[in-house]
Amino acid sequence: MKALASILLVPLATLVAHENNGRGTKPIAMANAFVALADNAWSVSYNPAGLAQIVSPEVSTFYIPQQFGVPELKTISCSGSFRVHPGTVGALVEQFGFDLYRTTEVAVGYGCSIDSGFSIGAALDLETISIDRYGAAHDLTLDLGLLGHPWNTISIGFCAKNLTASKIGPQQERLPQSLLFGVCYSPICSFRITAEMEKDVRFPLVIKTGVEETFFDFLSLRCGIANNPDKFCAGLAIRYSEFEFGYAGYSHPDLGWTHQIELTIR
Repeated sequence: MKALASILLVPLATLVAHENNGRGTKPIAMANAFVALADNAWSVSYNPAGLAQIVSPEVSTFYIPQQFGVPELKTISCSGSFRVHPGTVGALVEQFGFDLYRTTEVAVGYGCSIDSGFSIGAALDLETISIDRYGAAHDLTLDLGLLGHPWNTISIGFCAKNLTASKIGPQQERLPQSLLFGVCYSPICSFRITAEMEKDVRFPLVIKTGVEETFFDFLSLRCGIANNPDKFCAGLAIRYSEFEFGYAGYSHPDLGWTHQIELTIR
């Protein structure tokens, strides 16, 4: 049975692990069009320059119980950020998979302001892939990000991921390497719309857009769409005091709907 599970699940786990499904219910609900918004601790993964916007300590725990309905494809992540003058430090720890195939990521980033309305950031990400009976492989990647607010209602973001073009394992499998550019428009403080382009060197251009509307300062509704593959996303967040509960879901054209939840303390 273990051998059969390996044959059936490990290829799927490998595919999912290298597909950019994102982390954090807010970015995911907005179809991961987050590089120009980057306003929470998950910025360490999307655009480390966004960490500069975070002035209060923040900790989030994110959980996917079963991706595409497969219990073995579960993810648990934890991110946090805290102010270290003149910038903000962010960190992320994530584990994905099951006994036969598991990936672990540890990322540390820093973002700071460089001019009025503009910030820069960098993140180092250590990834470990473990396959039963084959051992483990490790590699380190570097991300650089920029974030600017040239106008009160518009922000722009850019991130270059895996600038080192790192590869992993004896087969020297290329880790995801991509460029992201996005724009966020917020005509009023309770409404945001984002649009983003992402180009992974291995795949076609991805176009993403997301919307967020906040009601009464405690309820946020979000949705988004993306292509390559076609994806629809939706979610919400409920805030009470220093706590926030988030939910997001996204659809895959062939593999169905995936649920994720998050708890944040600020």
